[in-house]
Amino acid sequence: MKHLLSLLLFSLTTFSILGQQISQIGSEFDNCGGTPAYGLYDYSQSAMLYLASELEGVGISAGNSITAIQFQFNSWDNGYELNSQTIKMAHVSESSLPDPGLPDYSSLTISNSTTVKEEFDFRGFNGITWGQFDFDTPFVWDGTSNILITWENRDGSWVGGYGWLEGSSVSNRCHIWYKDNNYPTASSSENRDLPNIRLHSSFNPLPITLNSFTGELLSGLGNSIQLDWSTASEKDNNYFTLWRSFDGQTWEDITKLSGAGNSNELSTYEYIDRNIILPSIENNTIYYRLSQTDYDGTAEFFQIIPVEIQASKTHVVSRTNLMGQQVDQNHKGLIIETWNNGVTTKV
Repeated sequence: MKHLLSLLLFSLTTFSILGQQISQIGSEFDNCGGTPAYGLYDYSQSAMLYLASELEGVGISAGNSITAIQFQFNSWDNGYELNSQTIKMAHVSESSLPDPGLPDYSSLTISNSTTVKEEFDFRGFNGITWGQFDFDTPFVWDGTSNILITWENRDGSWVGGYGWLEGSSVSNRCHIWYKDNNYPTASSSENRDLPNIRLHSSFNPLPITLNSFTGELLSGLGNSIQLDWSTASEKDNNYFTLWRSFDGQTWEDITKLSGAGNSNELSTYEYIDRNIILPSIENNTIYYRLSQTDYDGTAEFFQIIPVEIQASKTHVVSRTNLMGQQVDQNHKGLIIETWNNGVTTKV
């Protein structure tokens, strides 16, 4: 039977129950040890990355609200228990996980990170069983991004009887971290096969249709960037929020602009981010992202855009001669000065 199933390599399946779409990604029976939680250790974490093409392949589309997830458990003792478990989901641009990888995912381009199930107790399932976890907060897929699913085990103790998840032979898409006494923070190269999942979803039209979102450095206005976006339609859209980051990880909201509420016409928006204070380093990339918030407080995040900007020329960082040798400012002959922002001048 296993040989027959292996022919269905990473198969994609969709079916419906009581109006909800249930979509399965993966069908092999490979041992994904240490997932979703590694019971041999006090603390553990697992990360699983699923591609936009795989979600599309099982009929999930932009605006679908994912409300539950199932994993295929194997060899867990009946009644085995882990406390303080958390499941999170996020949109990511990358199609593979770095090796080694950090449990804070600082090397990934992440947006719309959502804690979908928080601080719950997990009890093992007997035999080979699909175990279901209903979300506290649904996750709305944007239709283009890959999805990162993480499981955090903060139980703080270990006991025998733990099993594993069944999965499919896919490289660099599942990673685990584990540690005794405290939660893991160091990088790890523990890669696993990708667990099979079933996602429960229903269609929930996105509140706005975003046509474009662009940023442009304005000449003659110091470090100022003009941001423009337009929508084809809006539904219950209260306001937009613009976010800025200098590293793509830490974000600050810089302004809020009122939305159109309900509209089926083209709407355009503009904001100038003025006099940005930059670190005194070479050429910089500033990152922006846009979110919109409904009247009920529900928020949706859109793709991150980079804008190249150059730091102010404030001081010389090196002086060389034509041979590339370091010299001082009293050198007789041609000197090539390199400034803090990467600009070079001849003196």
